[in-house]
Amino acid sequence: MNPEWILRIVLFGIVHWILAGILLQDLASRQRVFGGHKPPWAIVILIIPCFGSLLYLLFHPQILNPDSKQKKSNRQKGEK
Repeated sequence: MNPEWILRIVLFGIVHWILAGILLQDLASRQRVFGGHKPPWAIVILIIPCFGSLLYLLFHPQILNPDSKQKKSNRQKGEK
């Protein structure tokens, strides 16, 4: 096997596990998730490399900008 391909596979694995760790931490801290069940999301994140993580990010975009939820909450408090 070509060393270049081995390097690509290793880097892909490292990126997957870092992203999976971040997303699993976010999943554990959420009270509600899309679909209502956390275990299927955890399985998708872990088993389907990158695509599972991307699906989670697609359905839970707040992880990319966590301050937006807090700003929205502050705006709603100001309106009351």
